[in-house]
Amino acid sequence: MAIPELRSVLAATDLSDFGNHVVPYAYAITARGGVVHLLHVIEPVMEPNPLYAHYEPINFPTPEERAREKADLAARLRTLVPSNASALGIETRPTITEAKDVAEAIRAEAERVGAGAICLSSHGRTGIVKVVLGSIAQEVVSRSHRPVLVVRPQSKP
Repeated sequence: MAIPELRSVLAATDLSDFGNHVVPYAYAITARGGVVHLLHVIEPVMEPNPLYAHYEPINFPTPEERAREKADLAARLRTLVPSNASALGIETRPTITEAKDVAEAIRAEAERVGAGAICLSSHGRTGIVKVVLGSIAQEVVSRSHRPVLVVRPQSKP
């Protein structure tokens, strides 16, 4: 059996220090000349229903403001690219997408770009905390037909 060559890898991050920890791993498993798709998922802007008892009108961002926000987030993703990525011939394609279901957005983006693997971080929560907070990583692993590399927190010495 041949060793697979990963020419396209999707790395999802929430842009936290912990979430960004997965990015170098995505570059590590991407073949020379491949592409790393850096993904950040944001919630869609949804107007609250005025029929709800606690309705308060809010100022929604204009399409131009939302486009600027996405451009700023894409620029933040570009700052995560390892310095030696271009020397390895690895291209980076940042993507900002809007979705309520983050795990589904990650899975769908991996399908859209034809990723050979998905990389993401997991807080490694267990027990009741995991039940209450859910686990994006677990959802992606269970929903995706692609290999998923889950990077857990580093243990403290």
